[in-house]
Amino acid sequence: MRKKNLMLSSLLVATVLSAGSIPLAHGAESQAAASAVTFKINDVHYSNNTGKHSLLSAPYVSNGNTMVPVRAAAESLGASISWNNKDRMITLSGKAFGTIKFTLNSSYAVNAKGENIKLPEQVRQAKGTVFVPARSLAALMGARLQWEPAAHTVTLINQANTPAGLDFNYQFTKDTEGWKGGFADMPTNYYKEIYELDFARSLIPVPNNTSNYGLKLSGHNRSDDLFMYLSKGIEGFKPNTSYNVNLKFAMYTEAEGGSIGIGGSPAESIFLKAGILPTEPLSVPTSSSGEEYYRMNVDIGSQGTGGKDVKVIGNAAKPDVDKEGYQRVEFDYNAKVTANAKGQIFILVGSDSGFEGLTTLYFDDIKVSAKVAD
Repeated sequence: MRKKNLMLSSLLVATVLSAGSIPLAHGAESQAAASAVTFKINDVHYSNNTGKHSLLSAPYVSNGNTMVPVRAAAESLGASISWNNKDRMITLSGKAFGTIKFTLNSSYAVNAKGENIKLPEQVRQAKGTVFVPARSLAALMGARLQWEPAAHTVTLINQANTPAGLDFNYQFTKDTEGWKGGFADMPTNYYKEIYELDFARSLIPVPNNTSNYGLKLSGHNRSDDLFMYLSKGIEGFKPNTSYNVNLKFAMYTEAEGGSIGIGGSPAESIFLKAGILPTEPLSVPTSSSGEEYYRMNVDIGSQGTGGKDVKVIGNAAKPDVDKEGYQRVEFDYNAKVTANAKGQIFILVGSDSGFEGLTTLYFDDIKVSAKVAD
């Protein structure tokens, strides 16, 4: 029996320009100010508060020192950057640290006081990208550095630039914008052909639509229960700080209220749920009564009952039963969450099915607003 990869994701890709180029323009996820950036050794992608982006040259380790691209790091942390071609010098400017100067092939940086600061590795250039030691850059900018040896990632966090309020907007005009799709509450040895699981960015099937894309979740409940979900990790929050978070999104459904189906209604027995969490929600293999099932690692409750982490916010019934086809339904959910030690929160939106048939839903216009809790 073939198994399906339950977690699908896509990278939001933007072009990272060389040190002498104009500033980087970020993608569709908007935020008041960026405050964290993560690089992975030997990977030409990095992530910040606006999503994932591409690099011309990957971060690397030299003599035990992690070297990161200075422009991508500085701009992600809210600093401005300029390049003096004559002197081969980069100048970083920021309210929290003043100015910092790096010179190509030099083992010294100059801080705001004009002092020469010894670097553990020389400033280098590769494919038009200037690299500096990550730990030195963090210290000079007053940022916090996190190293994850198992994942080979380094994260720089500028808490001084973390705003009290953050706003994010996802409309999926070009890609999935880092959202993942997954499925749970079914056997690990399920048959792909009969479950018909699907997560994809897709045109929303409403009349005359040729440009409005959303995220599609589709699955056939063959196990008396099926949980389909979208999830997204968002960075840029102050670590270990509580926020009041508002989640708004639109769902498109064709299910008619008051109808009857196997096991339950295809509308009222499809329960919409939402959660705002400090840890990533995942579908994981779990033993149950001698069998293995995919279950969520957070408490989502069961069908029409919410859990500790995830609450019921509605169902899949469309507003007008007299009109055929898919219709838009808007949802609004509020929760208080404490950002984790990396300054992250995770959004989960899902449907918990008591209807033993095929359900296909589309999601669009997801908005997340957060303010530091009093």
